[in-house]
Amino acid sequence: HGALDTAYRLQKQLDGSVALPVLCDKLYKLRFLSQPDTVAQGSKCKVSGIKNPVPSKKSSVKSSHRLLQEDVQALVERSGGSWTERLRDDLPRVWKRHGDMAVLNERCFQAEIWKTMEPNVWQVVAAALGVRRVARAGRVSADDFRTPAVTLLLGDNGWVQQVDNGIRYTFDVTKCMFSSGNITEKLRISSFDCTGEVVVDLFAGLGYFTLPYLVHAGAAFVYACEWNPWAVAALRKNLELNKVAERCEIYQGDSRQLPLCSLADRVNLGLVPSSEEGWPSACRVLRG
Repeated sequence: HGALDTAYRLQKQLDGSVALPVLCDKLYKLRFLSQPDTVAQGSKCKVSGIKNPVPSKKSSVKSSHRLLQEDVQALVERSGGSWTERLRDDLPRVWKRHGDMAVLNERCFQAEIWKTMEPNVWQVVAAALGVRRVARAGRVSADDFRTPAVTLLLGDNGWVQQVDNGIRYTFDVTKCMFSSGNITEKLRISSFDCTGEVVVDLFAGLGYFTLPYLVHAGAAFVYACEWNPWAVAALRKNLELNKVAERCEIYQGDSRQLPLCSLADRVNLGLVPSSEEGWPSACRVLRG
């Protein structure tokens, strides 16, 4: 019933009894204190105080957020500043991790004081989060490439690696987005039996679907079309990382102008209806 205090361990006493750590404000809810028949026959239950309770292992391990707050606070105070509730609330509570990089959300570290403490503050953040590089995300650009507005705060490049559905991906977080939300479709494609098939992926990106076709579905060959040069660079690396480069040809450009005809057993269009402009190309490349 939520009465146990998980900050402390159960303790065996010298008389053979066991002390259960209980939250003081939950004592009134414990039925066995007023109804002895709910305790095992021959057992007794009473409320007593323990002078030196033993902390639980869980309570002795600090969370990343707690470490971050303590280390950043110490930095501010060492620098002659005052730690305030406003600064505490300016710290991130969640972040994305890509390999040895933490990507913070755009709403954190907005106070002017952080600019005066660069790069020390980012080094402290990296150490607290257990990473080597730190970046901050912004709003996705409205351009045709949907370029992410990610600023590198600590580190010399934005290239990261990530494993998704047993496939290795690498990309520059400052140039390309990684969409983890399409995992359901990746899994569906991975379950296909495309043995001996030729597939055309009209919106390849980093290889979200191109790679599942090659690595898991067993496609004989994939023609991957993509117009974002940064995504193409990542796709080439990803094909090499997963040792399937010899079974894929990349066409960099507009999928509506793809110079292929009557060779595909299957066409991957991406999300409908946003791929509607690619339908004529899809019909053209399918075998007659």
